[in-house]
Amino acid sequence: MLELSGIGNPEVLQEAGIEVKVDNPAVGENLQDHMMTCMVYEIDPSIPTLESLRSDPSAAKAADLEYQTSRTGMLTTIPSSVAYLPFSHYLDPSHLSKLGTSIPPSPSTKPNAQAEIQARRFTHDQNLGQIEFNFDLSNYSPVFKSEPGKRYATMLQMLQYPLSTGSIHIPPSRNSGQRTRAEDKPIIDPKYYAGPGGAIDLEMMASAQRFAHKIVSTKPLADIIIGRVWPPPPPPPPPSSSQDSNNKDVEEEDFTEWVKDNTTTDWHPVGTCAMGPAGKGYVVDERLRVYGVKGLRVCDASIMPLQI
Repeated sequence: MLELSGIGNPEVLQEAGIEVKVDNPAVGENLQDHMMTCMVYEIDPSIPTLESLRSDPSAAKAADLEYQTSRTGMLTTIPSSVAYLPFSHYLDPSHLSKLGTSIPPSPSTKPNAQAEIQARRFTHDQNLGQIEFNFDLSNYSPVFKSEPGKRYATMLQMLQYPLSTGSIHIPPSRNSGQRTRAEDKPIIDPKYYAGPGGAIDLEMMASAQRFAHKIVSTKPLADIIIGRVWPPPPPPPPPSSSQDSNNKDVEEEDFTEWVKDNTTTDWHPVGTCAMGPAGKGYVVDERLRVYGVKGLRVCDASIMPLQI
C-alpha cells in the first residue's frame, strides 16, 4: 500500500509508473520469515489421521456424526506435539558462541543494536526457543505425495530467528504509460539462506533435521514409525559395517542440499516496514508513524525490525 501510494524506493516506484512522494528505500526490504521444512514418516496404518478422513467419505461422515452427537472423536483432537528448543540443546555451546561472533553487522545505515541482539541469541545461556519442532499426524509436505492406503506423520522444523532477509515489492507496470495496480501480484523474494547470514541459517536448519530424525527414531514415538519417506532415507551401510558406525551415519547425515531445496514459509512474515530511528534505514517511528508523511501509521507485524 505504501509503494502504491508513492512511498518507497524511487527505482521500484518509477518502474511501476508511480510518482515518488516519499523517497525511502527501506520500504519492502528487511523481510524475515519463519523458515519451515517438512520431514514425512510412514506410520502404523491403524492410527487414524485427518488425512485419512479426507480420503474416506464414510469415515469422515462417521467422525462428523460422533462430534455432533457427543462432542468426542477425531474432530476434537489436536494431533500434534510441539517443542521450542534452544540450539544449545543439540549443538556444542562453543560452536554457537563462535557463530555468534561471526554474525555480519547490520547495513551501515542501521544501528549495531540489531546485530548485537542477533549475536546474543547465539550464546549458550540464552534459553530461547530457536527451533520449533512440531510432530503432526498427516502428510503436510507440499512435495511428497501420499500413497493410497498408507498413513503418515510430519515432523516440521521452523527456524524462529533467521538472519536471512528478503523483500516484497510491487511489480513493474505491465504496459508503458500505465501504473501498477493493487490487483497486480507483488514480487516476493524471501532470499532464504542468502546474504551474509544465510550460511548460518542453513547450518542451523540442517542440524535441526538431524535432531528431528533422532526424536522420531527414539521410543516411544519410534514404536509407531514404519520409516522415513521424505526426504528419502540414505542407502543402508554395507553389511560389514559395525552397529556403532551405523549410528554414526544417522547422526551425521547431511541434510544441507535437501534443506536448500525444500524450505518453505511458516506464514509469519515481518520486517518490511521496520520500526527504528529516523534516517537509519527504517520506515516507522516508535509510535508507528510513517516517516515523511503526516497522519499515516502502519499497525501490523511488518513494523517488527527483527523476527520474534
